[in-house]
Amino acid sequence: MKQFITIIGIAVIVTLISLTLLSEQSRASRQDELEKAVSGAVKQTVKASHADGQTDITSDKEMVAHFINVVSYNIKSDGKISVKVMGVNYKEGLLDVKVSETFKYVNGREKTITVRKCAIYE
Repeated sequence: MKQFITIIGIAVIVTLISLTLLSEQSRASRQDELEKAVSGAVKQTVKASHADGQTDITSDKEMVAHFINVVSYNIKSDGKISVKVMGVNYKEGLLDVKVSETFKYVNGREKTITVRKCAIYE
């Protein structure tokens, strides 16, 4: 009986440790994915706004739409994404955005991670 209780206790502890590690790994991978996606999308959008012969981006709204399109294509996770534009000027090649992703852990708790990136065309 004593061994049975000890085995159950160890199983519970191992399960809790596994869930904790899984949650931390999930947060870290989502943070990394969001940082890479936003960074790449900002650079690509600013570069596209000043490409020779481009006709896609002719206003600030089109620049933001292009950014959102690129970000949504690059993010594969299932979190809720929100984009806040801090500054945009397509003529000068400026884009400053704050992107947040809200997701749920295995236990049902919600977490929000935020990335802010700015790029200026040189």
